[in-house]
Amino acid sequence: MNDQELRQFDEPQPGVIWTTVRLRRGAGEMLWWRVFPGRGDQVAPARKMVRALLEDTQRADDAEWVAAELISNALLHTRSGAQGGYFVVEVARNICVAKVLVYDLGGGGVPVFGQGFTPSEHGHGLRGVAALANRVGLEGDPVTGHVVWAQLVLTVPDTARAAS
Repeated sequence: MNDQELRQFDEPQPGVIWTTVRLRRGAGEMLWWRVFPGRGDQVAPARKMVRALLEDTQRADDAEWVAAELISNALLHTRSGAQGGYFVVEVARNICVAKVLVYDLGGGGVPVFGQGFTPSEHGHGLRGVAALANRVGLEGDPVTGHVVWAQLVLTVPDTARAAS
């Protein structure tokens, strides 16, 4: 494809939260995702989206913090934070677990859980994410982009149980 043909493709349009249901092994899973412009002012709306989707659990605070860390890393260390960049936040949830995923555009290095900068330099980073999550992971590479994720075990607050 030449440059003229590539320009004919539409850019991702931020703003719409997409949702779907995936069925695996008989258990349903809800899935939401949204594309955000790769700017620092988009961290707050992205993390608030994650919090809103998990507000009925006791892990909403943790999920919001995890999202903020993963998004901040994407903006700081990948092409997502460059001019015209973007990132995607996805939340997959069933009754037992929630998974927060952040897709970036690659570039820079490869994230490593359990290592990172000292808190005085850049916060708690991926070490903190790994401490809060029961599972963490990474797929992709610096060329094609990464998806970095954290899975949280959910507990439903007693007030929600009483209402059902």
